[in-house]
This record gives sequence, C-alpha cells and structure tokens, in this order.
Amino acid sequence: MPGANAGGLAPWTVNTDITVRETYNDNPGLAPAGREEHDFITEITPGLRMSGSGPRLRGYFDYRPSLIYYAHGTSEDRFLNRLTGFGTLEAVDNFFYIDANASITQDYLSPFGARPADVTISTPNQLETRTVGLSPYVRGALLRDYSYELRYRKLWTTTDRSELGNLDSDYWTGRLASQIRLFGWALEYEASKIHYEQFTAQPDRETRLARARLYFQPDYAWRFTASAGREENNYRSLGSMEASDMYGAGVTWAPSNRTLADVQYEERFFGPYRLARFNHRTRLTAWNVTYLRDISDFQQEALRLPPGFTLPLVDAIFRARIPDPIERQEAIEQFYRNSATPLFLSSSLAFYTQQIVLQERLEGSVRIIGVRNSIGFSAFARKSNRFSEGLTGILPDAFLQRDELKEKGFGAYADHKLTPFTTISLTGRRTFATRDEPSRLESRNDFVALTLNHSLSPNTNAFAGVSYTGVRDELPTVVNREANSVYVGLTHRF
Repeated sequence: MPGANAGGLAPWTVNTDITVRETYNDNPGLAPAGREEHDFITEITPGLRMSGSGPRLRGYFDYRPSLIYYAHGTSEDRFLNRLTGFGTLEAVDNFFYIDANASITQDYLSPFGARPADVTISTPNQLETRTVGLSPYVRGALLRDYSYELRYRKLWTTTDRSELGNLDSDYWTGRLASQIRLFGWALEYEASKIHYEQFTAQPDRETRLARARLYFQPDYAWRFTASAGREENNYRSLGSMEASDMYGAGVTWAPSNRTLADVQYEERFFGPYRLARFNHRTRLTAWNVTYLRDISDFQQEALRLPPGFTLPLVDAIFRARIPDPIERQEAIEQFYRNSATPLFLSSSLAFYTQQIVLQERLEGSVRIIGVRNSIGFSAFARKSNRFSEGLTGILPDAFLQRDELKEKGFGAYADHKLTPFTTISLTGRRTFATRDEPSRLESRNDFVALTLNHSLSPNTNAFAGVSYTGVRDELPTVVNREANSVYVGLTHRF
C-alpha cells in the first residue's frame, strides 16, 4: 500500500491477486422510478503490485483493471482502470534525481448527478482520468550549512472522453536555504504553465513567483515563519500578465512525533491563502483536521486523494505499536485484508473544468482500532469559485453558467470481528452538491453497504453483502433514483 513503508530500505516484492464478484442489482443503470431494469453483473479484477526500496531506486506500482459484464445487457460491458504508481531514481549520488508518477482515477464530469461508490453501477457522468508525470531535479548541500534544489516537473493528463481534449503542464521550482538553528532563511522561485492541447482558443495559464522566507525556532517544538515576495499570472487577463506583492506568516507546533499543528497565512493575488491543520495519534486512535484556501485546477484535483483516506490514520495507529516499518507494512496489509476496510470513505470529488478554481475546503477524519472493533469517520465541506477568465461554453465544463459550487458530505465505517477469521462491516457515505445561481440546483448521493468477510486461508478471502445506492436531484423538480444489490465474491493472492 502506498505510504505504508515511509522510509529505509525494503526488499522488492511482486504481488498478484484476483477478485471475482457476482452481483444482483435491481437498477444498475440508476433509472428513475418505473423504468428500472434488474441485472446480474460479473466483476473480475486482477491486481498487480510491486514495491521496494534499494540504494538508488525506490518505487510503488499498483494496477487494478476491472472487467464488468452485464448478463442482461442493461448497460454496456465496461473495462475500468485504476492505477497508482510513483518512484525515485538517484541517478548521481546525492545530486541528480528523477521522480516519476502515474495514476488512473475514476472521476466525474459534473458534481451534479450520479457519483456511485459501486463501480458496477453505470452512469454517463463517470470520467476516467489518466495522468503521467516526470520530474528531474538536482539537490545537494553547500558548505554544510546551506541546501539547494532545482526541479522541473512535467504532467500530462488525458481522459476517456475525446471531446474534452488533453492538457499538459510544466512546473519549475528552485530553492536555496540555510540550516535552521535559532534563525534560518530560504529563497524560492516557482513558475508554471498549463497548456490545453486541442483547444487553441483557450489561452495557456501561466504564473511566476519569487519569495523569501525567514525562520525563527526558539526550541524544538516551535517554529515561526515570515515571508514576502512578488508574483504574476494571466489567470484573469486572458494573455497579459498581472503582477502583485505577496506577504505572509506562519507557526508550526510539533511537541512530539505524535502531534503536529500548523497555521499559515499569506496575502496572494487571489486574496488570503490560508492553511490550518492538526494531526494527533495514540496507540488506539488517530485523527486529523485540515482547512485550506488556495488556487487549484482539474489536473491537481484529479491527483488529489478523496476525503476520508484511511491509510494514513491506520498507519499512524500501527506506528505506535510496531516501530519497524517493514513489519508495520505487513501488519497493515493483513489488517486491510481481514477487515475489508475501504481505502476511502468518499468517492472522488474531482470534476472536469478548464478553469482555474479558487477553492476553500475543510476536511476531518478520525480512526479508532481496538482488539475486535474498529471505527472510522470522515467529513468534508468544499466551496469552489471560478477564478480565471476563459471560455466555458464549448465543453461540458462544470462552471458552464455558474461561478460557484458547494459540496459537503461524510463517510463512516465500522467493523466487528465475530471470530478470528470472520468480520462484519458497515459502510455509509453521503455527498451533497449545490449551486444557487442562476437557479437553485442540488444533488445528493447516498451509499450504504453491509459486508461479511471470512478468511478461508492466509491467501484467500470470501465476502458477501448487500448495498444501497441512492441519487436525489433537484433540477428544480425532484428526481429520485435508487438501486439495491446483493453480492458475493472471492479474493485470492497468488
């Protein structure tokens, strides 16, 4: 699992598995009441995972394609891809490095409409996003007291919708910094360009900034920061660059490796940038809260993990119990297999837009793991405002005819170990999306699943359960769509 082994050398491993699930669903196309059609659905998902860390190369690769077959033809048979991959090559000792990443995610065209958690439910709102990145950089030390890094990053993003077009982006960053004893400093430079390959009428989005930071650290737990600089971009002016000053301050409190609090403020071209976060863990619990106000775009959102990512919290709890990273990774993988804990308590929030978006979001998660029981809860709220000036009428852009979108929701999970080999779990999710102008629009997605998971052998798990999916749209008339399913399946690790 990504991030389960955060550091140190680890042996290279290759793991393969396959999951076969058979589902009966009374409305897999999410048709309105009176037009439902039932179907038997077969889902076959092979998995390939490679991970390891050596003296020069470390990486992680997890690919899971799903073949979905509808016996009665209520929907078209589909092939869904899910990929997470990243790696770092130390090409020249302590100097030249190359980072690479790749991802395939299942996102959505619009925040309004169906966003089902069950992949066997078909919706025209679904969007497969593919991103590949390459980042060479040099990094090192000067005279022992200073460090530097110069980095270039290239990202390419495509989708499975030919009418949307592709986009690529270039990022340049540079940093020169002193060691922080009582005081420290850093000089930073950033530049980026986003290019829309198939739509020449949409201008490239460019930005550049230079910033200086001053650090004050009176003891190991407290660090204070002040910053000032200047930046320019063409987000508002459709071609010409507009410049503005920037300044800010921040404070970080880390009294131990179990607790972190961080608050940052910076006056930027879009108004105040704000970041506040708090993380804490014990032997039984872990929780985090994050608030952020910043600029974003579709490419960044497609790479952002959905709210309720359970792995960091599970890893934090196991870190208090198992210090060795390799042993901890094995224990975490065993926990996920036996408990059927989902990696995410929310579906992806990424939706398609060619606009630069000013985003304000708040997320919080908590996880408790006992001997026989574990629970998790996550909640989020997000407001997105179109910031850039540009064309929105030529594509199915989420900001067509609207400048502000609001989303909120929660996810919950609980499991109970009935026997050493059998676990029962309950998962629930709810997501709202609203807009107020030019007319009121609201969409709600619900998902509930009850699953029984049984370990047949160290390499084989069987599961069975029931689930409910509901979508409620007010457009402005109310349309309800519901689907109920019964499923049984098997996962085997080779």
